[in-house]
Amino acid sequence: MDENKPKKTAEGGDNVVRGVYQTYRAEFRKIVWPSRQTMIKHTVTVIAVSLLFGAYIAIADGAFGVVFGWFVSLVN
Repeated sequence: MDENKPKKTAEGGDNVVRGVYQTYRAEFRKIVWPSRQTMIKHTVTVIAVSLLFGAYIAIADGAFGVVFGWFVSLVN
């Protein structure tokens, strides 16, 4: 018998809501949640990498702006 298949009710119809709820509940119990320490470590890593990448983009943008300005000054 398929465990994920909705059960028949006394009226003879499918109890879709109960079947869906049981399926979600079974899948939700399979989730392995990270510890608080792991979550903090990953959050700090994401913030640090985002700041570094943002700084890299800001420096590259500034450099391209200077180079573009230099080329524009050559044309004038």
